[in-house]
Amino acid sequence: SNMLELLEKGEGADASFKIGDKIFPVHKVILRTNASDLFNFCGDNDDGCPISINDINPNIFLIILRYVYGEEVPDTSTIMASTNSKDIIAAANRFGVIGLKLAAETALVESSVVTTENVADWLIFADSKTCPLLKEQATACFVSRSEDVLNSESSKYLKESPKLLTELMMEISKSANKATSFGDGRNVSVNDLREQLHEKGLDVDGSKEMLIARLETSNKRQRTE
Repeated sequence: SNMLELLEKGEGADASFKIGDKIFPVHKVILRTNASDLFNFCGDNDDGCPISINDINPNIFLIILRYVYGEEVPDTSTIMASTNSKDIIAAANRFGVIGLKLAAETALVESSVVTTENVADWLIFADSKTCPLLKEQATACFVSRSEDVLNSESSKYLKESPKLLTELMMEISKSANKATSFGDGRNVSVNDLREQLHEKGLDVDGSKEMLIARLETSNKRQRTE
């Protein structure tokens, strides 16, 4: 796209970021429109000096910028390479680049990365970065193999998060009592919730509880209009 050419050539750039030893010229107007959280890093910096951002790999930052400029989603092999998936989601979450965050989360879920051996790690990550689709898949894996997971070495990390562990115990309880009927939307999948919110033009980012609350608020508002 034309905007990607702007990024690649750096023409007309009015700010720049320094990530490690690499400099990335950027255009504030594009950041303001497509990545307001990243734009906020620019602040009132008008002295021409690059803005340093720590704790991010230059290659991951470039993926972020290419999405911001051209909605370019890296292919699945790139997302799944090494620690890229977690790094992309963490960076997209940090800079408010929600479309890329959701795309990377979906790639993870479709690649079925969650196993009995790593489910605790993915649960903690999904919970901390507000990735309800990934958390939904990891929770299902946990419920189906809870005894094995709780007896594994990685379970100690789950035990350090009482809130998450309580949620998981509740899911086991619900699974054991499938006759229980919930009319509050808790059994609706994250994908379904996101689709309904998208159709209403509402924000699709947030925990499952946030998505449900957002949809319920919208439905109540419609009924009163």
